[in-house]
Amino acid sequence: MSPPPLPNDIIQHVLANLPVKQIYLLRGVNRDWYSIHEHAIKQHLSFSDSKVLVRLGPSSKAKDPKFSIALDCVAFDPETRIFTFKPIANSKPIYCNPRHLRQVKILYSEWIGIDAKIHNGIDVSMNSTNSTSDFGNYNLSPHEIYRYARVKFHHNYVEAVQKYYYLEETPGNGEEISTYLGDYDMILKCHLKDSVVLTEEDISDVEYFDSLSHISSFNVDFLQVRTSWLISGTTTRILPTNFHSKIYSSRYDLLNHILQKDIQKYNLYSPKVMKWILSDYMINDQQTIQLCRYLNETKGDFTIRDKFQWELEAKNIKKQIMWKYSFIARFFCDPENSQDAFEQILDKFVRAEEDEKTKGNV
Repeated sequence: MSPPPLPNDIIQHVLANLPVKQIYLLRGVNRDWYSIHEHAIKQHLSFSDSKVLVRLGPSSKAKDPKFSIALDCVAFDPETRIFTFKPIANSKPIYCNPRHLRQVKILYSEWIGIDAKIHNGIDVSMNSTNSTSDFGNYNLSPHEIYRYARVKFHHNYVEAVQKYYYLEETPGNGEEISTYLGDYDMILKCHLKDSVVLTEEDISDVEYFDSLSHISSFNVDFLQVRTSWLISGTTTRILPTNFHSKIYSSRYDLLNHILQKDIQKYNLYSPKVMKWILSDYMINDQQTIQLCRYLNETKGDFTIRDKFQWELEAKNIKKQIMWKYSFIARFFCDPENSQDAFEQILDKFVRAEEDEKTKGNV
């Protein structure tokens, strides 16, 4: 006679002691395990040291703990299957030069290759799983090792770098705004303030300060994600689009229904769209009418980055690799003041990709 099955709460507690990736993989054991796997992930996030890191500025700045905010998981909604993260207790805003406000990287500490030192006295690190043992006992030539290293690099680089985001809205002189950025399975709400007057205590958190410095602040209100977002960085494979679970899909379906007569395509991650998605506005509300009018006037509120990605896709180039080259990030941070036009940047990127393919075939 077989022993009776364990209660779900005990199974959930056992699963919660595993890394998020392992919990996710074990969800397919049976229906009961599938029904509790996200609750086990929430339990894991609650008692483990796993954090989400929001880093500001280019790579050279984002490594500085003062340019990072750590977030804890504070809630899981079973109905929408959304995890909510908020800044850890006693965390401070990031104070920086206004030019660093555009570029944001959002990472989960259990992802491959994450080695993050976080401000406010918390260390979260995860060393890359790649090592020389990957070569096994093969006697590879230097050229073969180089080719292998390039492949491994791109598997990790592409998966990690697509977690870079760019704020479409920044405050004007003396302004204070709340804005949003998002992805298929993620939405971040943040608070930006221009011309911040610092206290003596806050001055120590700014890399460079004098009485003439122009300082802005960045703070996170909350981050909301689906399970697929948490899992996406735990593998070196580029995951297919259908792996990701759409966040607030019912709200997007409603907006699509409202817009279907007037506009077929729009920027899903426009701050104005995401603000509406997070609200409870319905079809006849004034705010809905204003959003529809705005999307019509702007032809979908697409950004220059969206147009760049369309051009890459037309040339059969994967949009994920767009961030390989630093000149792309520099251009998108301030395209209006770039020395190169859109077409020149696109041509430069295509030539760089062709040169790399040529070198790889030598």
